Amino acid sequence: MTRTVRFVALVLPLVLLAGNSYAAVKPGSVCKKSGQTTTVSGKKYTCIKLGKKLVWDKGSVVSKPTKAEPSTAVQPETIATKSAEPMVVKVDYSKTFSTDQGYFTDFSGPCQEDKSLDSELTEIQKYYIDFQNCAGQVRINRYELGKNLPSSKYDSKSVFSDREPCKLVTPAGVRVNMGFTTSEPERNQNDALRKFPSPNAVIQLIPIYSIDSAQPKNSPAKDYGVYMKLLKDWFDYSADFPSSVEVRIPSQYIKMNNNLSDYQIRHHTRHDAPNHIRFNRDLVAAVDPVIDFKGVNIVIVVPPAGSGANILAQASIGSLNTAEGFVALGSTQQAHLASNPSEEFLSGLGHPFWWIHELFHAGVGFDDHYGDTLQNINTEYGMGWLTMMTPWGGDLTTWEKWRLGFMKDSQVQCLSKGGSSTHWIAPSTVQTDESKSIIIRVSATKAIVVETLRPAGLYYKLPKQSQGALVYEVDITETRHGLGMKLSLPIGRTVTSNPFFMASYPLKQGESTVSNGYKITIVESGTFGDVVKVEKVS
Repeated sequence: MTRTVRFVALVLPLVLLAGNSYAAVKPGSVCKKSGQTTTVSGKKYTCIKLGKKLVWDKGSVVSKPTKAEPSTAVQPETIATKSAEPMVVKVDYSKTFSTDQGYFTDFSGPCQEDKSLDSELTEIQKYYIDFQNCAGQVRINRYELGKNLPSSKYDSKSVFSDREPCKLVTPAGVRVNMGFTTSEPERNQNDALRKFPSPNAVIQLIPIYSIDSAQPKNSPAKDYGVYMKLLKDWFDYSADFPSSVEVRIPSQYIKMNNNLSDYQIRHHTRHDAPNHIRFNRDLVAAVDPVIDFKGVNIVIVVPPAGSGANILAQASIGSLNTAEGFVALGSTQQAHLASNPSEEFLSGLGHPFWWIHELFHAGVGFDDHYGDTLQNINTEYGMGWLTMMTPWGGDLTTWEKWRLGFMKDSQVQCLSKGGSSTHWIAPSTVQTDESKSIIIRVSATKAIVVETLRPAGLYYKLPKQSQGALVYEVDITETRHGLGMKLSLPIGRTVTSNPFFMASYPLKQGESTVSNGYKITIVESGTFGDVVKVEKVS
């Protein structure tokens, strides 16, 4: 599927780099170096590029640390520095935190540099900052729901436990994949085979090389272990129950007889194009004698680190038929730290975030949700840039997670009879057994979904203005690219798009929106999520 908008998305200069403190400033005044920061009267200001000028941003309030309970307190590692410099506190993000302590975040957006990475991730981050001015998301921040609960009254979730009316069925002939089932039995059988990625996937890395690629210098694990770890971390964290995801990495690269560039594997070419089919066939012939594909659901094909960006691009290559059986999802990826990235269209897709995003195109067949690509709040804006299937958005929506089995039925509150009700939902970004999604059935093919975002999981760079509730319509008959999901705008507030499209959209406490005859109001917000009132108004 062609998605030319991604090129625009990947080159926009959105990055806001953190730095040291400097002299007092005022918003909009000229500064000298991008990334400089200073704190004045309790607000932190950052030097950003606005057009061709460097200016100080509007600043953000510096929050005071919350005193944690002894049983769950984070134990940061304190690093000694020169006496003239402040102490540096390093948080161990491999731990799982409690939401009762608040969230560890001071990012202004997904493109800002992350100073808390290990050396391998720092190298990847620098590569993409240098190439496309965007650091992107390269780790998972793990949180579990704490003991703090809302003070507002809300209805028991047991009242909304009949979820079947909310599992929309795609009508015959509608070629989208957002319904839970379709009215076509053969299509349902095909979907069951290809319903990946999922929490029980087995992912096989296939490392290959040829005469025209870089020659292997390291083991595949050395080149791509950090990518595969991020994949597994995402799968494990995204499921609200123990997942059984397995990652397999061979000990060495496998040689292909033909030049990889001869196959012309490109992102915008369909998996069933003749050159992709030929590559699929030759790939299986080369690697099947070496790799045991028993139980494998997903394969990711990579060349050695440093190979040219145009040797092997990110693309779908369809399903594989191996000696051990059928493999549902096949995808190629651009080389780690590929040379000459500017010579390949959409080479920014080599970033680890896009590895995850693209698997949902190649596998279950989810479409993008960024609207008509105009980035105009007055046209078909879709989901803005606020979810995984939009540029640098973060994670899947709860509708998509429920559809693929990352969420349990018990975490969904289904409304199908109108009336007025009040609900508590936990953040979609936090691991918990509590409810994460309110789904209002509008018709046999349309629903309203309410969920709430906090800076956790793959959303760890979510800025303060983007923390809140998403209210959106799902229309499983909408077949135009980029559409099918659309945010419902807040009443009485203008949505702004800095540092990314529709960044300020999420609804805050006291705000409301109206969609398909329902008024949705955010009654209470906190680290626990949101209390939401739903009223039938027409």
